[in-house]
Amino acid sequence: MNQSLWNQVLERFCEFGSEPGVLERDGILDLLKGAVLDGRKDGYSLLVGSTFIQRLVQSRYYNDLLTAFREVTHDPELSFDVLVQPENLPRKRRKTRQNSAPEVTTGSGKSVPIPLGDDHAVSWNHNLNLRYCFDNYVVGVCNQFAHAAAFAIANNPSKAYNPFYVFGSVGLGKTHLVSAIGNCMIHLYPSLKVLYITTESFLNEMVSAIKFNKMNEFRERYRKIDVLIMDDVQFLSGKERTQEELFYTFNALYENGKQIILSSDCMPNDIPTLEGRLKSRFGWGLIADIQIPDFETKVEILKGKMAQEKVDLPMDVVYFLANSIKSNIRELEGAMIRLGAYGNLMGKPITIEVARNLLSDLMPLSRESISVDRILQEVAEYFKVLPKEIRSKKRHKTLVTARHVAVYLIRELTQKSYPEIGRELGGRDHSTAIYSFKMVEEKLESDPALSSDLVYLKKKLEQQG
Repeated sequence: MNQSLWNQVLERFCEFGSEPGVLERDGILDLLKGAVLDGRKDGYSLLVGSTFIQRLVQSRYYNDLLTAFREVTHDPELSFDVLVQPENLPRKRRKTRQNSAPEVTTGSGKSVPIPLGDDHAVSWNHNLNLRYCFDNYVVGVCNQFAHAAAFAIANNPSKAYNPFYVFGSVGLGKTHLVSAIGNCMIHLYPSLKVLYITTESFLNEMVSAIKFNKMNEFRERYRKIDVLIMDDVQFLSGKERTQEELFYTFNALYENGKQIILSSDCMPNDIPTLEGRLKSRFGWGLIADIQIPDFETKVEILKGKMAQEKVDLPMDVVYFLANSIKSNIRELEGAMIRLGAYGNLMGKPITIEVARNLLSDLMPLSRESISVDRILQEVAEYFKVLPKEIRSKKRHKTLVTARHVAVYLIRELTQKSYPEIGRELGGRDHSTAIYSFKMVEEKLESDPALSSDLVYLKKKLEQQG
């Protein structure tokens, strides 16, 4: 019975993702098919095959699996643990011998030895920031496709997708992703000459080469590399001589089977004054975009950054940040660091109210004039129930619908975080509030009646303020 339920959950989980087949390319489905579901409705445990899979599920896929689980069981309050099957728990590791090869974890969860290479190969100056790797890159719906493609390229340079062009707004993790490709490559293939460079640096090098009559050396340097990673190619706009030089460099590398990776804040066709021949070549391979991260992805990003920076913020503040800072990961991480510094320097606990005051310059205009009580009152009247019933544990159909709608409107019309919304609705968990919001969001396109209900309620609430 449990395995049949787990198969249903996996089927629903497969429907998630921004592009068809993303989960298959990510390798997660193969790993989850061997998992065993244990327990009953009052408490399930998912037993997976290794600590690697456990960490992967907990850090990247837990929220989507939880949503799938709740939809299949029609139980919005269900939860489950992720545990390692007892026979697969790791034993104590012996001390690694000095001459043994290190290992890297692949997309399928297997560990393979990294060729050590020779000192000459390792000494190549790649300009990569070694902190940017796949292990600390948080994957969500916003970047699943780009991540899957990047991982495939890192494992098979010049064979998977060439060139690879990734674009997205400022501060969404493009540099991290393209750098992760390079860092993975130099571990897997130490003899490869990988070069990361910004478009501005490429321009400055070229200008210097022209000034000192060293263009032949400049060209030779770029013709010898195996992997070119060029960041911020939107700055080619208006640089005719730089575009011409990059065109010949691109051709030489591509014709010799070398990997080219490019990042930008827009599509090639949207870069002003970019030559048509470059626009064409940038689109020869694969183009992938990185979108604004959703709430769950932002929470995971904050958790990772807090561990890295040794910042300890209460989870309700973390949820508040993820809910309030909408578009930029850099701003999100900067806000977290600012709050951590304030807590350390002032010796005061960080609360949501403190965060609101300290980060007022980053927050959108407040809409707190519409109170939660007002929203609950209007929703209750519309569905002919009582506000206290919406806050209660009762679960008949009309009440559940009213509760979902109330959560959606509170999220849309106030700056309450998911934990705050959960507390406002009878002390529920934040994951229950997330589930309710997503249920309404997903039904809007296919349920005209629900859409009409929301338009009416939202308009009435906003008019009355």
